[in-house]
Amino acid sequence: MSLKYQAAPKDELVWHGLDSMTLLFHRPSGITHMVAEPAPAILEVMDDGWLTAAEIAERLNRKFEIEPGADAKNIVIARLNELFDLGLVARVSD
Repeated sequence: MSLKYQAAPKDELVWHGLDSMTLLFHRPSGITHMVAEPAPAILEVMDDGWLTAAEIAERLNRKFEIEPGADAKNIVIARLNELFDLGLVARVSD
């Protein structure tokens, strides 16, 4: 079983930087979420449909310098679960 994730549509989110945090207003729920990296970066690379955590980690590796040996996939999975709980990403299983 493989999980795939999809970010909330861009028109449903209003982004605002606040020092080292990002405020995300989710229009459908009316809730503003305060998130820290790497959550905003994860949402930024999830721009075209359903992706696995490994695909998201690979996109992050290409876009940002990630320190060698970092377990990017497990970090991505943990943040995706948090974003799912907030209603900012959807999740399906194959």
